[in-house]
Amino acid sequence: MFLSAFRLFLFLLTLLQTQYLFAQSGTSAGKAWIKEYNEYREYNGVYVAKKVAIPCRSYETFLLDADGKRISPAFRDIGEFSEGLAEFVPMTPDSNGVFQHGFINKQGKVVIEPAYISTDKFRDGKTWVIYPEGKQYGLSYIDNEGNTIYKIPIHYFKNDFLISKAEVEFLCSHDCKEDVIWWKKKDLFILNWNFSPFIEKEIKESKYIYHFLYNGKYGIIDKNMILKVPVSLDDIDPTYEFSGQGMERVQYGNKFGYINVFTGDIIVPFLYTDTRKPTAGLFWVKKDNKWGCIDKTGKTRIDFLYDEATGFTEEDRSAVAINGKFGHIDKKGKIRTPLKYDFASYYNHGISMVRMNGKYGYMDTTGRFITEIVYDEAMPFDKVTTSAERSWLRFELTLDGKEKFVGFSYKLNAVLILIGLFIFIRVNSYFFDRFRKARAAKGK
Repeated sequence: MFLSAFRLFLFLLTLLQTQYLFAQSGTSAGKAWIKEYNEYREYNGVYVAKKVAIPCRSYETFLLDADGKRISPAFRDIGEFSEGLAEFVPMTPDSNGVFQHGFINKQGKVVIEPAYISTDKFRDGKTWVIYPEGKQYGLSYIDNEGNTIYKIPIHYFKNDFLISKAEVEFLCSHDCKEDVIWWKKKDLFILNWNFSPFIEKEIKESKYIYHFLYNGKYGIIDKNMILKVPVSLDDIDPTYEFSGQGMERVQYGNKFGYINVFTGDIIVPFLYTDTRKPTAGLFWVKKDNKWGCIDKTGKTRIDFLYDEATGFTEEDRSAVAINGKFGHIDKKGKIRTPLKYDFASYYNHGISMVRMNGKYGYMDTTGRFITEIVYDEAMPFDKVTTSAERSWLRFELTLDGKEKFVGFSYKLNAVLILIGLFIFIRVNSYFFDRFRKARAAKGK
């Protein structure tokens, strides 16, 4: 199912809003130490409290017990506790001058080391994390011990999510409200997509994967709310015009690849300039201007040799061409009809039509001709009979090659019609001329 932009999500809920106000939850009665801090929030007996010396520039945050005792060192920021963990940002940057993000528990112990550019609170035992991945920013989902659950194969989308084009935005004095964004023609794109509760419910109830559309680009998320394909696809194939065998065709730029229709995982990267619907378990795909076949795992089964190719039929045959010469191969790539004809059709009802030197004939799967190559016009055996023309005569052919005369060729019929029309015009002109002359003589 597709999701339109206006229903899509409520993302970056606080990123571009006004200054985030740290909630003054609980009561300060009997807690004189609270006056030392500009902001605080209680989480079942522990407190996250912040001192702000210079707004947006100099600030520090602590984890405190109920008596105001510090149970953590000073951090630049500590986020909201969720499922026992809170995002935190250390006071000192890394060697590149970047303030990284990690997670602590309510005892102030670092559970997940700060190694991420951006992240979020835990939901259902997981969260997303953003980090440098070569020239791009990558995104993974981790569990509450820091183990990777799923890593988006960001390298397949080499033109997107570049570090050089990213902007890291955060709210004043609140590093845990940080995010990484990209602008494309005034449209905002992010890696970590947050959906409204209504849409999240719809996604979780989907049978398999969920497609969504945002500003002309598609993304794919699974029912576990894990983004499998970032919002960068140019096209997908929901009607299965080019898909099948558990694979769905997707497009990035001018290249095609395939995803698993059940999980959303990328099975085949974006390698092909054209594809065809699978037949007999094989996909014809085009690379470097040549056609070859892959299976549903993406493995090459028939080498990329052919200029033209048709789908495999139940006769285990595909019509192929190299340098303008046609023949047939089987699913193993073995040549079953020599590539020597000017044209060869697909097989149907065990028969293929071929053309050589401007004439057509019909052969069976063994290469035996059921007719001679004598026809001026011909059609494949899409039914148990077909039609062919020779010597201005039209015949119905059966599967054993027997002819039944059914009339003159369409070309001859057209010629006869033109001749008849010419004769009619000449005769009509003759009688009209005689009539005109007779009237003229009578009037004298």
